[in-house]
Amino acid sequence: MSKLTGLASFTKRGQQSAPLETAQAVATTTVPATTATAQPHSRARAQKSVVAMSFRISRPDWERLHQLAITEGVSINTLTLRGLSKLFEERGLPGMVIN
Repeated sequence: MSKLTGLASFTKRGQQSAPLETAQAVATTTVPATTATAQPHSRARAQKSVVAMSFRISRPDWERLHQLAITEGVSINTLTLRGLSKLFEERGLPGMVIN
């Protein structure tokens, strides 16, 4: 018996269905209105007092940022928050709280 790969590995052998007729396909893909509106989906992210974020940066810029953080004796996160706080203050808005 050979090992199944790709999408075939997600189906059980012998339970692959035959192609449906067009009328059957439409009938099985419609969702009753009561099911679609039964419960609103609540947001699970960003609910705590501290929210984790990530961003992408090029390797050379990361190396420069890393060296600056070492020189300043702070984390890259602190440098990032300082920069964002400064942008807010330049626009006349309150700065960010940096712990």
